[in-house]
Amino acid sequence: MKFNSDEELLNKLSAELESLDLQYADISPPSLPELEQLVATEAVRRSRRQRKELLIFCLFALILLSLVLTLLSSAPVLYWGLQALIPLAGLGTLAAARIRLRQGDAEE
Repeated sequence: MKFNSDEELLNKLSAELESLDLQYADISPPSLPELEQLVATEAVRRSRRQRKELLIFCLFALILLSLVLTLLSSAPVLYWGLQALIPLAGLGTLAAARIRLRQGDAEE
């Protein structure tokens, strides 16, 4: 859509904005007490949600810590073996990804 002048563009834009205003003219904003109630309700909901998330996090942390301490006390060799194996597996995966990336660059 090409306009011959800036005046045509401005007139078209003004007409479209007036049309938009007419579509939303009958909608009234909520009153101040309604907004205050909405904000208070949302604050309570967020507070409860944060408390619930913190409780779930602490529960999982406690379970994980218990498992690690149990493993450490019952089978220290297995524990230290896993402590060595997991970082080595991560480093091996990273090295393999870099090798694949270099091979891909060399083929191009």
